[in-house]
Amino acid sequence: MEWLTDAAAVFGMFVLRLGVPLAITLVIAWMLKRLDARWRREAEARLASLSQAIAAHCKYAGQTSPVCWVARRQAEGSLAAECRSCSQFTLRKVA
Repeated sequence: MEWLTDAAAVFGMFVLRLGVPLAITLVIAWMLKRLDARWRREAEARLASLSQAIAAHCKYAGQTSPVCWVARRQAEGSLAAECRSCSQFTLRKVA
């Protein structure tokens, strides 16, 4: 019966040596995945509010043919920096 105790000790050490670090790694990965998802939601919300603020001050907002940022680029000769943050620009990047 002594071999059973030895086998249990070897198995226990195996679990301690490999199982515990693996469990810790999996918990950290799960936490980082949740954190990344939260950061993505916050960034999308911030981008949406920024886009709305830009659209409120843009005289080309709501224009569809050509798209507002294309019309602004044609009228002013270059693309304004705030157009790059607008949701219309992110939806249609090809003119």
